[in-house]
Amino acid sequence: MKLATRIFLIFSSGYFISYLARGINLPLAPLLSSELGLSPAQLGLLTSLYFFAFAACQLPLGILLDRFGPRRVLACMLLLAAAGAVVSANAHGFGSLLIGRLLLGVGTSACLMAGLKAIVAWFPHDHLPLMNGAIYAIGGLGAVATGTPIAWALGLTTWRVLFVVVAVLILMIVLALFTLVPEKDEQHPKSSLAAQLRDIGGIFGSAVFWRTAPFVMASQGVFLGVQGLWAGPYLRDVSQLPAAAAANIVALVGLAMVVGAVGSGWLARRLQQRGISLHATAGAGMFLFMLAQLLIVLGAPLPDWLLWSMYGVFGTSGVLTYAALVREFPAHLAGRVSTGLTLAIFAGAFVVQYGFGLLLNAWPHDAGSYAVVAHRASWAIALLVQLVAGIWYCGLQLNGVRVFLRQLYRRKLL
Repeated sequence: MKLATRIFLIFSSGYFISYLARGINLPLAPLLSSELGLSPAQLGLLTSLYFFAFAACQLPLGILLDRFGPRRVLACMLLLAAAGAVVSANAHGFGSLLIGRLLLGVGTSACLMAGLKAIVAWFPHDHLPLMNGAIYAIGGLGAVATGTPIAWALGLTTWRVLFVVVAVLILMIVLALFTLVPEKDEQHPKSSLAAQLRDIGGIFGSAVFWRTAPFVMASQGVFLGVQGLWAGPYLRDVSQLPAAAAANIVALVGLAMVVGAVGSGWLARRLQQRGISLHATAGAGMFLFMLAQLLIVLGAPLPDWLLWSMYGVFGTSGVLTYAALVREFPAHLAGRVSTGLTLAIFAGAFVVQYGFGLLLNAWPHDAGSYAVVAHRASWAIALLVQLVAGIWYCGLQLNGVRVFLRQLYRRKLL
């Protein structure tokens, strides 16, 4: 096996395990609720804490990766994730579960960015779009594992043993990073935290960032937040699917995400060659994602597998904006632009997961199910927020087109 391929597989395994850790509470939710007596709000906070921890780590993460390289940073942080899995396995109350979840979020927060940085270091630049799409696709396989495979495993063992298995898998990746990945001879700039924060402040203060971030934050926040926890309860309570069928749908969403991540990148590249911008392609995809959500909420007379496949395929459209935004900033800010957008996305996912939990808790509910009207109200609010953000996105994109056409007219080129 070529060295670069081996390195890709090891780092992408880290992203796989981060997706598995992110979504594992979905199949475990009924067990955690019944065994530990968790309310919907507590369950939403517990699961969304992963996104909060993930987002909070993004600002200093760029400094660590630039200074120490992806190999050492990822290996050390994954040790925290392994500790989080062990704490979760031994939890007997809400507080200890929160601590375990927080450690899992912090520990896996470097998985994607470390993988992307390793790809830049070890692969030719013309391979980057393909390899970036590939690492997203492998993350999608982690989402697949939170469906039918975890449901099958729960028939053989307990949720506590599953957390131990996750800890063992994480430690195997750490061992591979230390033994199978060589140090890359790179210059790591000694940028200070203050300098990093100034750059982040400049990015967050720029009009070009806010032209894109709100719509992506809302769209990806809903996709990640629902996929990671509330899809299963919706399929159970609203669609009236048995547990096995709901698990199959969750796994299908993960597979559809893989197809969407690879396919949208391929399509965007082809459309760019025909003069259609990444912003336009990403925006169209996010509106199609809203359409998929609307059809699900309205109970459209289509098979559940088809509706949720649309949800998975179009749910990844916002990822295209990473490449679009990076191109609009100086090259040395590329990593910080990516971590800034990641912070916004995961903050959105935190709000969605916790917010859905609060809304589901606001209606009368049984221990094993939630009110149908509460599910639909949660999705309706999420769709409204996405619509407002989408209108903002389109308005600013059209304003950019108008400015461009005005410049051409003044130069007598139009």
